[in-house]
Amino acid sequence: MRERLLEALLFFLERPSVTGAEKRLCDDLEERLRGLSGWEVRRTGNNLAVRRTSRDFSRPLLLFAGHLDTVPEPEGGIPVRVEGDEVYGRGASDMKAGNAVMLALIEDFDWSASWAEPLFVFYEREEGPHEENGLEAVFEEMPWVLEAELALVLEPTAGAIEAGCAGTAQVEVTFHGKAAHAARPWQGENAISKAGRFLQALHERKPEEVVVEGLTFYDVLTPTMARGGSAKNVVPASFWINVNHRFPPGRGIEHVRETFEALLGGEASFEIADYAPSGPVDLRNPLLERLLATGVEVRPKQAWTDVARLAERGVAAVNYGPGLPSQAHQDDEHAEIPLLEECYRRLEGFLSASRTAT
Repeated sequence: MRERLLEALLFFLERPSVTGAEKRLCDDLEERLRGLSGWEVRRTGNNLAVRRTSRDFSRPLLLFAGHLDTVPEPEGGIPVRVEGDEVYGRGASDMKAGNAVMLALIEDFDWSASWAEPLFVFYEREEGPHEENGLEAVFEEMPWVLEAELALVLEPTAGAIEAGCAGTAQVEVTFHGKAAHAARPWQGENAISKAGRFLQALHERKPEEVVVEGLTFYDVLTPTMARGGSAKNVVPASFWINVNHRFPPGRGIEHVRETFEALLGGEASFEIADYAPSGPVDLRNPLLERLLATGVEVRPKQAWTDVARLAERGVAAVNYGPGLPSQAHQDDEHAEIPLLEECYRRLEGFLSASRTAT
């Protein structure tokens, strides 16, 4: 199985798939899957839904979901290579390791002996704007996907269950001033220095701990981009700052608005440019309880994933994958083969369990 998982991971890594450029990988994956007997492949855009041709409708439907895209590579790229137990390449942990486990479950697991009916979705554009996510096209074209009783999103969790997910908002803040000659700044109003109190407040703000169903999430605000000024000898008339707000389950867009209104006190304008809701924590799903019974560790997901998108559509979902969260988006990203093996073996045992009422 180690060699099978390594081959599957290299299959994904050797086909670059930065957001918006997933077509080659999707084409090759579709061709590979269509060559398997007993499986039906449906495609919309660069999204694939894979299910058995001889489905057992008496079994609970279990969805496995993984995005095909990655963030851009750093300058010089990340050469795909294997060094001992570590496999390097863009997307190795986020989340081509999860895709590799999904592919191995399709190709190698004996689904005829399982209590579950499987459904696999590989999709595009997860790393881009919320509205462009490929799952939306899948839901529209193949609504039967939403009949799943549980979804496992194979995002990097290092082999733990990460329940729920933090919501995220990209908030664009603009401070307005008045242009003037830099030699006579008193004739204008400096929009950059006007933002000083706001930036200091962000710098000093401690992460707010929020406990949800016994799991600790954090409400955090992180300035990520800034720009302002028109010339080196001109007092800047505007200063723009992007702030990424991450908030725990149970909080939403009104919480984001109220937070920025309180911080800015009318000194600047702001716009919520992109927003993705948080995902609820629900550990009482009967199918999930079967997975929890295997002794898997449970943690909160302090990041946004499509667990939230699925939950909005009525599908219970958790994050569970072999990638390393600490490696996501790193300049020399890698995954660890033993974690792929551990994830596959745990799922194998979970899916092979005796068929009891669910």
